Amino acid sequence: MLRITLTPLILLTTYLLGVSALPGPLRLASTFSRITTELDNISLGNCSLKNVSLPMNYTKIKLPEPTLHLDLKYIALGRGTQNYSCSLTESSHSSKKFATPVAVGAVATLFDASCIASQSVMLLHELPAVIAQTSLGSFALMVEALTLTTNSSNLIIGEHYFNTVGDPFFDLSMSGSGAWMACKKDASVSAPTSVSHTSGNDESDVPWLKLDCKDCKGVKEVYRVMTVGGVAPTTCAGQNDTVLVEYAAEYWFYG
Repeated sequence: MLRITLTPLILLTTYLLGVSALPGPLRLASTFSRITTELDNISLGNCSLKNVSLPMNYTKIKLPEPTLHLDLKYIALGRGTQNYSCSLTESSHSSKKFATPVAVGAVATLFDASCIASQSVMLLHELPAVIAQTSLGSFALMVEALTLTTNSSNLIIGEHYFNTVGDPFFDLSMSGSGAWMACKKDASVSAPTSVSHTSGNDESDVPWLKLDCKDCKGVKEVYRVMTVGGVAPTTCAGQNDTVLVEYAAEYWFYG
């Protein structure tokens, strides 16, 4: 039986917002000891998504609706980097000052957010902006601790990257379903300004996407929404050959 209240979720949000208030390792140690008791005997697994709806009305131009016969299978929080190249070829005489970063893929860890969505979609929508301010290492460690203290299955359900032929790829094998998806882009819309609490304009957050199956198992469509960060610098001036820009987003999987 699912046992969950919004109190621990609010504590989790408070933790994420407050991680920078303490120096060094005290950030995690202090907070984990404070919330462990609250999270004890709470299960964050096996939640129904029957009554959860994809956020379609936040953008000026809407993404296409999910295909009618498909069901919502997973909602995940993605935390990682959008990756760009500022590497110039030997034959190029251009200076990095005038070069533009070229998108070469992305890497992200996918964290199960289905139960948060089933309890409070509004809280879910706040989390990408919050976790974008949390270091990748600290966030992964926190999720592992939550897994242990909430009697849950692994809250890390998969990973996102680009495969060898350049397709966006989602590996959801850690969910236990064996689902995976190599994607092709169906639609893209600009991220709304109001979603990101950390950026001052709508050019700071990568677009919202609808991706369709190119080759897949278990899932056939995925939406990237509620994006925060990830946009490349405007030029390669002062940048390394490889530019990693941190981002967070929600991923909604249908199958």
